[in-house]
Amino acid sequence: MRYIGYTIIVYIPMKRYIIRYLLLFLVLPLSLASCDKDDPEPTKTDLVVAHEWQGDRVLVNGFDVSDRPEIKDMLLDIKSTSLTLRRDGTYTAVYQQAGTSQTTTGTWEFKENETIIYFDLLGDLQIDNLTTTNMDLITTVNRNNTSFDAKVQFVKKN
Repeated sequence: MRYIGYTIIVYIPMKRYIIRYLLLFLVLPLSLASCDKDDPEPTKTDLVVAHEWQGDRVLVNGFDVSDRPEIKDMLLDIKSTSLTLRRDGTYTAVYQQAGTSQTTTGTWEFKENETIIYFDLLGDLQIDNLTTTNMDLITTVNRNNTSFDAKVQFVKKN
């Protein structure tokens, strides 16, 4: 009888001990996993259609040439440009030209695995940087038998 009683006394604590550790090993991974699902990274489409973009500057060889008259004549007055891209592939650009507000509408799309953005009026522009607050596009400009790359920078409009 003592033997049975001893076995019962030893067996019950040992069983509880094992059950506790088993539960701990089962519950621990679940408790370490976050209950909130991580937000997926926004796609490039999500980034470009999230808000209106304001032209910031034009860089040529690292120098800001936005205020130079010849750049304004070739491209446009980037600092006066507001650009709205929509999910349906359309855009609206509002800018100043010769002191007059102009509005242009058209279509856009991504090309080459979303490394290029195509505008129907401008052609292909390479995406250099795209974040929630910045969009930097590179285009090649041909002027007087000379070609140069211009980086056109947009920032999130407040």
